[in-house]
Amino acid sequence: MSFWQHFQKVIDILSGVLNVDTLSSESAASGEIDTSEVSSPCTILMPAPDKRLDTRGVYLYSDSTSGEIEAKFASGSLLAKLYCSKQTMVSLDKVRFTGTVDEVIVMSWTGLSTGAKIYWVVRYKEI
Repeated sequence: MSFWQHFQKVIDILSGVLNVDTLSSESAASGEIDTSEVSSPCTILMPAPDKRLDTRGVYLYSDSTSGEIEAKFASGSLLAKLYCSKQTMVSLDKVRFTGTVDEVIVMSWTGLSTGAKIYWVVRYKEI
């Protein structure tokens, strides 16, 4: 095992997120937002009644060349942020945040290019 593979295993253990789902209970949701048709903020994911969302990964992509995009819980806990003038995508495959009961995940944006589109994926578990 190389140093970097060993280092990654240590990071996985310390972050509390292991790359296994023995019960196959993780899910993923994805979508595309056309900002010329949808207003910010918008709900992208909601848990089943009386459940919480426990995120396992977040991916954001946009064709915008300006502005900022945020994926966050309705309470304001930030999951991922994309600075469109600097990068076109952000992939956080080991980010783990847990919302409160019945708390939704929203997408918000400001200052995007006209007609910009946002593609998103959230990997999560309902608990």
